[in-house]
Amino acid sequence: MIKTRFAPSPTGWLHIGGVRTALYSWLFAKNNGGEFYLRIDDTDKSRSDQKYLDSILSSLDELDLKSDKDVIYQSQRLDIYIDNVEILLNNDHAYYDKIEINEKTKDTDLSLEFDNRLNKEGHVIRFRNPKQEVVVEDLIHGPVKFSNKAIHDIVILRSNGMPTYNITSVIDDNFMGVTHIIRGDDHLNNTPVQQNIFHALGFDIPKFAHLPMIHGTDGKRLSKRHGAVNINKFLEDGYLKESVINYLAKTGWSHGDQEFFSISELKKLFSLNKVTKSSAIFDYDKLNWLNQQYIKKMDLNDVAKLILPYLQTHNLSDIDMAYLKNILSLGIEREYTLKEIAKSLVYYFIEEIPYDTDDFKKFNPSKDNLILDKVIKKLSDNNFEDEDKLGLCFQEFCQENDLKFKDFGPVVRFGLTGRLKAPAINEICFLLGKTRTIDRLNNFQIFMSNNAVASNE
Repeated sequence: MIKTRFAPSPTGWLHIGGVRTALYSWLFAKNNGGEFYLRIDDTDKSRSDQKYLDSILSSLDELDLKSDKDVIYQSQRLDIYIDNVEILLNNDHAYYDKIEINEKTKDTDLSLEFDNRLNKEGHVIRFRNPKQEVVVEDLIHGPVKFSNKAIHDIVILRSNGMPTYNITSVIDDNFMGVTHIIRGDDHLNNTPVQQNIFHALGFDIPKFAHLPMIHGTDGKRLSKRHGAVNINKFLEDGYLKESVINYLAKTGWSHGDQEFFSISELKKLFSLNKVTKSSAIFDYDKLNWLNQQYIKKMDLNDVAKLILPYLQTHNLSDIDMAYLKNILSLGIEREYTLKEIAKSLVYYFIEEIPYDTDDFKKFNPSKDNLILDKVIKKLSDNNFEDEDKLGLCFQEFCQENDLKFKDFGPVVRFGLTGRLKAPAINEICFLLGKTRTIDRLNNFQIFMSNNAVASNE
């Protein structure tokens, strides 16, 4: 049976690139009827933090990338690593090496962290690498050759008693029965040494697949300078897990021209031979578009329930769900996350509209106030019982006053919403109702009168 794993370290937030690695590992296992495991590489006590661990576990759980067995914690397996390091020592595959203090290491903390029988003060234990070429048969990049000069005798037990990544990873991958290791190609240089350790310990060597790094649209490795890279930020901002999974699956893998994939489709179609060898590009605009499409396809009841907590962050309470669903039925053409959609809807629920003074400068108060007088009088004679009739009402207003929509529509929209871009004014009026609509336009007239001087300067 094929078995894969994802092994994050709780020394920071879960990076979007790490999520893709977990996703590809999970999809490959599921596509082949195998199992996916989660291991926490938490031997770096000084940098590991419970908040990072909790965040990693909750994010993977929310994305449904769940381990098929209990999560393994390396910090609970230190004695097992020491046993295997001792085997390497006894078989002359490892040796003690005296620490050399130099300019780079003089400030290193050498205090004992794990007291064990192999500790020798002032010494580390190194793996004795065979002096021969190593070929990594990578499932994505093909054969990758490493000369003996490129492979060094790496430290496998620090002077503080803690085993290092390369030895713990090998031991646990063998213990977990991992058959395929899928990880970022920043680990490729570790692989020849790890293959040698597998061999020295008499373990079967798993197959390796190293994923090209994710870059920003500027071609540089994805980092904070490109925007959010922490998966929690995406989820907190209201990106749907389905769109995140869909987008990350397509970031380095493809299936023809198909854009949208359900989880079941991905499990059926995913294969490593369709993963690109070149760096993938993370395009925020494409993710935003994809998330918007997923939201549009959802049932309005579900969208309303998801948006409600975001609306509540704007100090809105006792929200009428029927009213909210009517608002959402107008569409979400301009926004792409639940958070931004909620922000764009606030004006429907508040009584006093904040008017952006910079946008307000686009209007002419002396002229627009006269127009609003006529609009208010026209709307006062309408019963607001039908949205289409409100549309006809505005058409009649144009004909009666020899105006075009552009002469009054923008100022009405801004008066009702405080925004230059919003749904059609007949739709907004119908949702707000007669009293709210006229009250807002009256209040906007007062605002215009009070700010007429500033606007004309």
